[in-house]
Amino acid sequence: MFEPTLSLSRAAGQLAFDGYAEVAPFQPDLPSGYLERRYANGASRFVDVDGARVHYRDEGPRDGPTLVALHGMYSSLHTWDDWVEALTDRVRVVRMDLPGFGLTGPTTAGTYDMPYYVDVLEAFCRRLDLGEVALAGNSMGGGVAWRVAAEHPGLVDRLLLLDSVGRQVVPDGAEFLVQPGVSVVPRYLTPRAAFREILRDAYGDPSKLERGDVRRYHDLLRRTGNRRAVLSLLRAASPADVDPAEVTCPTLVQWGERDTWLPLSLGEKLAGEIPDGRLRTYEGVGHIPMEEAPAATAADAVEFLT
Repeated sequence: MFEPTLSLSRAAGQLAFDGYAEVAPFQPDLPSGYLERRYANGASRFVDVDGARVHYRDEGPRDGPTLVALHGMYSSLHTWDDWVEALTDRVRVVRMDLPGFGLTGPTTAGTYDMPYYVDVLEAFCRRLDLGEVALAGNSMGGGVAWRVAAEHPGLVDRLLLLDSVGRQVVPDGAEFLVQPGVSVVPRYLTPRAAFREILRDAYGDPSKLERGDVRRYHDLLRRTGNRRAVLSLLRAASPADVDPAEVTCPTLVQWGERDTWLPLSLGEKLAGEIPDGRLRTYEGVGHIPMEEAPAATAADAVEFLT
């Protein structure tokens, strides 16, 4: 009787844990060990880069083009899962959790701004001896990607920007998040139910948002130090010193036509500013097209890369 009783006890404990995460206003941090057991896998590796223990995965053939993929705000390398499945028969895909996100977690110096992320990505590629790469980035990760392409043209031969930020990191209307006195709300008052609504707003078709994806997003946001890092990044955000017009490599701008966070007009502007930029849009798709429309976006990516 001991084993069944123990299993029932664990199941009841998990239900209580999930119920609390779903609705309770106060959400405590989750330890890195627990999250690594849950969200790392056999392809996961860790490397120390510029004060961060970077979680990454390196998959696909070594004799094909190399694509380094960067996630957006609140996200992690898992956002590229479907692209990896679609691309890695022909493309080497290296994806990372940026410092302050996912299983990488906080930096030793507590530094979070776009110039730091540019330095981290350049050092990461050099540390793994990747040579010349293609970069893909969604949202904030797209902002890091085009800045790297502009500042390190010898590193990047092609660029894919998916609903990417431009020179401005914090979108209009979100400035209240960085005002004094509101930090306790996004740092601790983040029940999963509220975060689910944020993610639903990021999808053109919210029915495509999977329950497991919501849990992963919410769990990794609660990694010790990650919520503080997000706020630090938002507070440090300022218009870029570099300009998209300085990007010299061929660039594919991929955009969800139903993105309410970064509307299509911004994608059209970004594609127009980059000298060798072209725009591909996706009907009915929101802010995270590689999750919501993986087949179409990955097919365009493969054609562009190969």
